[in-house]
Amino acid sequence: MIRCKIRAILLGVLILAGTAAAQDGSGARVTEDQFVVEARALLQEGRREVIAEELRLDDSEAEAFWSAYEDYHADIMVVRDRYVEIIGGYLARYEAGDLDDKYAKQLLDDWLKYKGDKLKVQKQHVRKFSRVLPMRKVVRFYQLENKMDAEIDAELAVFIPLMDPF
Repeated sequence: MIRCKIRAILLGVLILAGTAAAQDGSGARVTEDQFVVEARALLQEGRREVIAEELRLDDSEAEAFWSAYEDYHADIMVVRDRYVEIIGGYLARYEAGDLDDKYAKQLLDDWLKYKGDKLKVQKQHVRKFSRVLPMRKVVRFYQLENKMDAEIDAELAVFIPLMDPF
């Protein structure tokens, strides 16, 4: 169920990616910023739908959870936006043929920092979520987040080319 929803969301994002490279009806190019905003909104809408369906919150839990989730979302989006920048920067340099050892080191450092910062945000919010939900639902929430992120990363891995070792 989750896999199907994430695939549908990613399909929408990939369609947006195609429109970012194409021209709109007025002949102006759709900007990368517009693409990021639209893709982010589409992914977030899908995440909320999956979380709402899979957590099975009662009314009192839902009110408290979604308030805590908004705080989490604000913090995690800062980190996720950096991930988008890392990928976008890599793809631009890959297309330009501008990959060298110095950039490779910076890319790896940036990616490792992203992973650490993501984990830090997730850890910071465990306590907040555990105040409003039973721990089993908190764990289920993080499992859902992990599954959705893994699906997205797997789909991205298909489209992001490996760095040439030479």
